Amino acid sequence: MNVESEGYVELSDEEVAKIVDLIRQKGTTDIGKLNLEEIYPDIYEKLREAYYDMAYNEEELHWLWEGYNSSYFEYDAVELMAYCEENCGFHFEYNKEDYIEDGELDEDALHDDKAEAFNDWLDDYVAGLEDDEVKDFFYNHMNANLELDDVNYSVGIPGAIIKLAEKKE
Repeated sequence: MNVESEGYVELSDEEVAKIVDLIRQKGTTDIGKLNLEEIYPDIYEKLREAYYDMAYNEEELHWLWEGYNSSYFEYDAVELMAYCEENCGFHFEYNKEDYIEDGELDEDALHDDKAEAFNDWLDDYVAGLEDDEVKDFFYNHMNANLELDDVNYSVGIPGAIIKLAEKKE
């Protein structure tokens, strides 16, 4: 999977200056050609962690959505519906007379229509959540279970540092 993402790495002004100087000296932003890992291993490790975290988070989110869209999660739909009625704003309105058949309430038809309305509502609800909220919702309420063993990523120089290096002194 190839993703583009934004992330955060905390570098001191001194660390940024070291990278900027190295880019200017070597005339490249290629992480391998800069030999950053050998010259400044602590800085490289901070970048490596940040890029790994970005890749992991994006891949995790991708597979959680795949699981949701493929109905892979096993959860108690009635329990989830009750939770969403109490905490997330789901509400099913119906006209009781629409479900009266032969003088009795057709509970199966009512249940089916409520479940269908809930599933439609749920799609819209989770689509409207922020990434971290989606992850929390899937893990905490839909029994998502995901373990990523291998996340492919590459380390790079953040764009803001490249822009600094391109500026004239």
